[in-house]
Amino acid sequence: MPFSTRWNEKPLDDVESACGFVSTRAAFVAQTTLYGYVRTRAGTRYTQLFDDDLFAQSLNIAKWQLFLACAADLAAYVAARCRERLDKDSEQELALLFLGSALAEYEEPARTVPDWAEAVQRAESRLRLVRPDPEDPVAAFRGSEDALIHWAPIADELKIHDEGIVRNSIRFKWKDIRTQLESSLKADAVAEDFVAVRPAAE
Repeated sequence: MPFSTRWNEKPLDDVESACGFVSTRAAFVAQTTLYGYVRTRAGTRYTQLFDDDLFAQSLNIAKWQLFLACAADLAAYVAARCRERLDKDSEQELALLFLGSALAEYEEPARTVPDWAEAVQRAESRLRLVRPDPEDPVAAFRGSEDALIHWAPIADELKIHDEGIVRNSIRFKWKDIRTQLESSLKADAVAEDFVAVRPAAE
C-alpha cells in the first residue's frame, strides 16, 4: 500500500489540519528518501529487484519503520512548536495524538512488519521522554536519519560509505518540510484547539 502524500496547503490552524500535515509530510520524506536511496544504489537493476520476494519484504519493512520514525520526529517537532501555549504534559499528549493519527490511516503494518506493535510502543515512549529543541532541527530529526540508515535494504558495507550522503539527503527533505511548516503553522490556534477538545477525548 503506498502512503498518502497529498497535502492541502491551507493554514494549519487546528488539530485536524496539523495531524494531516504530520501524516502526509512524514510519508513524503519516508518514501522519497528510502526509494531514492535504493534506486541510486541499484541503478538499472532497480525494477528487477522487486521480483525478488525477500528484497520486496525487506523494503516493505523498511518503508513502515521509516514512516514510523519520520512521523514520530515530525509529531514531536510540531508539538514543540506549539509549546508556548501548552504545559509539558499537554505538549507530549499532542505529539502522541499526531503520531497516532498518522498511524491510524493504515492497517497494513501490523500484518506485514514483525514486532510492529513493539516498534510503535518504543516510538510512543520516546515522545513521552524527549522534547525536541526547535532551534536544533538536526537533532530533532535524528531518529528518522538513523532509521533510514538502519532499515534500508542495502548491504552494510555500502551503508558505511553512503552514510554521510544519505543523512544529508534526508536532512534536505526535512529542511523543506520545516519551511512549509513555518509558513503554514498557526501554533496558537492549534494549541488552543487541542486544549478545547482535550477534555472530550479523555
